[in-house]
Amino acid sequence: MAGSHNTARIIGVMGASGSGKSRWLKGTLARGNPAKLLIWDPLNEYEQGRIITDLRELVETLGALEPGDPFKLTYRPGPDMSTYAKKFDTFCALAFVIEGVCVVIEELADVTSPSWAPPAWSRLSRQGRHKGMTIFAASQRPTLMDKTFLGNCTMIHCSRLNDENDVKTMRRYLGVSEEQVRGMVADKDSGRFDFIERDMQTGKTVVGRLG
Repeated sequence: MAGSHNTARIIGVMGASGSGKSRWLKGTLARGNPAKLLIWDPLNEYEQGRIITDLRELVETLGALEPGDPFKLTYRPGPDMSTYAKKFDTFCALAFVIEGVCVVIEELADVTSPSWAPPAWSRLSRQGRHKGMTIFAASQRPTLMDKTFLGNCTMIHCSRLNDENDVKTMRRYLGVSEEQVRGMVADKDSGRFDFIERDMQTGKTVVGRLG
């Protein structure tokens, strides 16, 4: 999944709460089974590998690894969002030095804004190709997160959005009509979860439903 040297897959995963985006992302990770996996998990949704809640422990654990060692680590930064900026910057700095790692960021809008992103995140998302990384970044509110990220994506997966500003934003990136984005369904009772995906390198757009 991580790709070859100088090849990066940067995937934006957008969708409102309950839209199926996390289900799609978890399924993609399970199928790809990356040898090196590092997850930023503020909502305590992931159980992959070892769960770490202390940033010092994460630093020590990654520092003890040899370059070829496989690992799966899920870091939970805790409930105090006032600490997230520093923790996230450190998390991204740690990820950047790992060759071929798959990085998952949940709720990117909690740690970036349209006009600001931590320096280490900017470097990770823009220069990850030099490390052969795969980066998944998910958000419920694409309008409120780092505005440069979607422009750097190689693929965007979008599920239902509830906010009209988000609908308008994603229409531009997906290359479809507002009606198509607005009309996506996320219905737990019927089990219907629509999505639109666009390969940003070829421009190919796919409309589908989670199986």
